[in-house]
Amino acid sequence: MTTVEEGLHALIARGFRFQYLDDQRGELAILVGTYGWPAFSDRIEIHGEHEASAVRTRADSAEEAVWSHRGGTLSVIAALLALPPPHEPPAPDWSFADDRGRGGSR
Repeated sequence: MTTVEEGLHALIARGFRFQYLDDQRGELAILVGTYGWPAFSDRIEIHGEHEASAVRTRADSAEEAVWSHRGGTLSVIAALLALPPPHEPPAPDWSFADDRGRGGSR
């Protein structure tokens, strides 16, 4: 995978569903992709070619991340694609928080 477009196609092939959120002028602001697992959910927010974030949360606590990654869009897509399915070692399955009380990167 060498382009964001290839990464998006890979996520779609994995079953991610995407929607776009527009700004007040009707222009694309964020592209959001989600995938639901039994008891977990993966989400990616793409703010542009060079900025994205992804998170896996437990279904019973969408506010508590068990994994997250932030950075360039291509690296975030690659990290999300490399993340093992929940309940398969070494997939994270417990919540964590950094010193600011928000989910951090692992």
